[in-house]
Amino acid sequence: MRFEMLAASSPGPKYAKKGWPCQDSSSSLSFGRVQAVAVADGHGSPDCFRSEHGARIAVEAAFRQLARYCPEEAFDTDQPALFSRAGIDNFKFDLLRDWEQSVRDHWYGYLDTHTCVGENEIRFQAVSDKYRQRYLADDPAVVEKYLYTAYGTTLLLAVSIGTQILLLQIGDGTCVLLQKDGTFSVPLPPDQDNFLNVTVSLCDEDAICHFRYAVISCEPALQTAPAAVFLSTDGMDDCFPVYHNENYLYKVHRLIIESVLDRGFQETEEDVTNDLLQSMTVRGSRDDISLACFITQDRDLLQEAFDRIDPDSCLPGENTDRNVEEKTDDNHEQSGTV
Repeated sequence: MRFEMLAASSPGPKYAKKGWPCQDSSSSLSFGRVQAVAVADGHGSPDCFRSEHGARIAVEAAFRQLARYCPEEAFDTDQPALFSRAGIDNFKFDLLRDWEQSVRDHWYGYLDTHTCVGENEIRFQAVSDKYRQRYLADDPAVVEKYLYTAYGTTLLLAVSIGTQILLLQIGDGTCVLLQKDGTFSVPLPPDQDNFLNVTVSLCDEDAICHFRYAVISCEPALQTAPAAVFLSTDGMDDCFPVYHNENYLYKVHRLIIESVLDRGFQETEEDVTNDLLQSMTVRGSRDDISLACFITQDRDLLQEAFDRIDPDSCLPGENTDRNVEEKTDDNHEQSGTV
C-alpha cells in the first residue's frame, strides 16, 4: 500500500507576538518502499529555550535511523517485510541516542561561534534563574546533565513499509487512524504522565520508557486496513473543547479526506499548508500547530472508507459548552524541565 504524504507546521500568535520562532517541526520522507511522516512539538517552557531546534533534530534523527533500519536490501526476500518487537525496541533506543548526540553537537557547536550560551538568543531572556545557573555552570558535568532540557520536545512518527505501518510517539499530541470500514480510532493511548500543561519529553532522563507504539496491517482486504493516518501536535488538539476533543479532530480529518476526493491531493495539501492550520491556531489554540498524514493512493479504498464514516463520530457530544475562546496563553504551556 502506498500513500500520499502531507506534513506542515504553522506558527501560533501566542509565541509569534514574543518574537519567538515556531517551535514545531514536521516533515515527510520517502525512499524505496519506505514512507514516513513526523511531527514534533518543542516545549514552550521558558527553560526549554532551544526547543525549536530540539523538535527539528527529533524529526531528523528519526529519519536518519529509518535509513539505517530499513535499507532496500532488507526487502529483497520472498517473505513480506514486517516490523519486529526487537527491531522497534532497538530503533527507539538508537533514535533517542541520535537525538541526544545531535543536541550535544548543537550545544557545543554554538559555543564555537559565540562567547556564551544565550548570546543573541531571544528565548534565553526568559530562562529561570535555576536553569540559567545550570546552563552557565563552570562544572561541565552539570551542563551535560541539564543541557537536554533546553531542547525538550515531543515526537510523533508514522512509518509505512507497504505491508505495515509503525506508529511511534513520545509526549502529547494525537495519532488518528481512519480504517477501511469508516471507523476513526486513536491507536496510541495517552501517556498517563502527561497531565495538564506537562508532557513527557525526549529530554527526560527516562525518555526511553515513554515511547508508545502500534503496528497496523496494510492488508487491503481487511476492514481495519488504513485509509489514512493523521498526526497532530497539541496546538491542533487544543483548538477544540476538552470534552469530546477527538470528535472535533475526526471532523477536520473527514473534511480533509473529502477535499482529496473532490479536488485532489495537491490542491488539498496547499489549502492545509497555506490556510487551514493558520486559521485554526488564530481562532483556536494560538499555539504553534502541526499536522502530518498518510492518505492512501487507492482512491476506491479511500472513497469506501469516507462513505462508511459514521457522521455521529464527527460531531461533538454533550457537555461541549466550553468553547475555545476560554483558553488563555498559558493553558497548554509545555514543560520538559526536571
